[in-house]
Amino acid sequence: MSEAEQIQKRSYIYQHRHCLYCGRMIEVKGRTYCLRCKPEYTKETSKVERSKKFQKMLLYYMIALGVVIVALLLYSYL
Repeated sequence: MSEAEQIQKRSYIYQHRHCLYCGRMIEVKGRTYCLRCKPEYTKETSKVERSKKFQKMLLYYMIALGVVIVALLLYSYL
């Protein structure tokens, strides 16, 4: 095969991404999932948001508990 025939046989490579859940090729920019996997994506994002919210509230609870304990210790020494 000559070099010219090899160049003609090359197919064009489309710039694309693959779905994170099923692995299908997607060409939409800004999205990492295909439309078939959208329910899985929304379920996962809601889980992540819930866990972030829970961690934030747990942090506030621990800070408040620390403040109360320090206040009680200071009050007991007076």
